[in-house]
Amino acid sequence: MTQVNDGLTYGLDQFKFGEKVLGYISEEGLAWGGDKPEKVKINAAQVKGGPVKVITKNNGTNVITFKLIQLDGAHCKDVMGGTVAADGTYTPPATVEDLVGVADIKCASGHTIRVFNGSLSAKLSGNINGSEVLAIECELEVLAPADGGAGYAIYPPAVTPA
Repeated sequence: MTQVNDGLTYGLDQFKFGEKVLGYISEEGLAWGGDKPEKVKINAAQVKGGPVKVITKNNGTNVITFKLIQLDGAHCKDVMGGTVAADGTYTPPATVEDLVGVADIKCASGHTIRVFNGSLSAKLSGNINGSEVLAIECELEVLAPADGGAGYAIYPPAVTPA
């Protein structure tokens, strides 16, 4: 059945960073946040009703956070680097470096969100108990692309990013 673009983007089917499909992500899914744009209000002594001009100081940031819960060696290495032994044992690097690349978020609604240039940071976190699993907290910050264009695009159903 062909998906219709009704404008509703929902459901996480897959998160891909670079050429790697990341494993299971916690049921909370992805949280899109970041900082709001900063603006400077210019006031004049002669005008009492409000600013005479508003200048955008910066455009803010876009940050996507999520928890990777499938912590086999390959998935850990995909987000934190390090090594995976033949028996599956994962050892992180002495210093976990941020990874930079393209990210694709495939949604159940058929939409794909492509981040053209993102910086992925990761850190082991969480609880080990009977109701939660250990996770890697990941943060993908949308960086300005080298060509100066938009940091991301939302593709409708049936359109595959080139």
